[in-house]
Amino acid sequence: MFIAANWKMNLDKKSIQSFVEYLQSYKFSKNVQLCIFPPTIYIDFLSNLIRNIPISIGGQNCHHQSFGAFTGEVSAISLKEFGCDYVILGHSERRIYNKETNESIKKSAQFAIEYNLSPIICVGENLEQRENGKAIDFIEKQITNCIPDEFKEIIIAYEPIWSIGTGKIPHQDEIREMHKYIKEIILLKSKKKVKVLYGGSVNEQNIQEILSVNNVDGVLVGGASLKIKDLLAIYGSAVKHLEKNLIFKD
Repeated sequence: MFIAANWKMNLDKKSIQSFVEYLQSYKFSKNVQLCIFPPTIYIDFLSNLIRNIPISIGGQNCHHQSFGAFTGEVSAISLKEFGCDYVILGHSERRIYNKETNESIKKSAQFAIEYNLSPIICVGENLEQRENGKAIDFIEKQITNCIPDEFKEIIIAYEPIWSIGTGKIPHQDEIREMHKYIKEIILLKSKKKVKVLYGGSVNEQNIQEILSVNNVDGVLVGGASLKIKDLLAIYGSAVKHLEKNLIFKD
């Protein structure tokens, strides 16, 4: 189980330090991995603070070139050098505001893999595509054009655009169908199995409902990851969900 906490452009040094103080005494599970994605400028600061805490750190994006005249960008080399294990690519906000394309996201994913970062590639439809029954076709196109030709490990984050920050989430059957379809597409394309996270208005109130859906391997959390108590409540729910399933299987 994977919990990705995307802080976006939020928090400062003082609030990050206070955040980490709560993590120091928390008992983490070996079965649920937590990865925090801070603003790029705070990656090194956070990395040093969590050195003795069993959580990972990741970048919110990386460029598709190693070096060069790309003002404001960050390379996969730099992320790895400062302790990152993962990188989020193709988030809908970057697709919209930074005009990122499927092709550029694929290039970034290839460079990330080359420098031993595991890409978390975001896909998701808007409300019009969902209501017109075109969501699956749209997601298939995104995946086909974004996924690197060769990879050992990638993670897909299904984030319906219409759900991000709205408090609305798809019905359980819609999540189940989409996650199943994403895994089938990638298995057919690459002959490999991948984890698929759900993202979009994930919070303490709906986490159990989301995790109870088959084929959900974790969540990508936005706003709810900015408050330590909310994030740990989500993490704790994931741990309890796994423990319950293990007991049920036994």
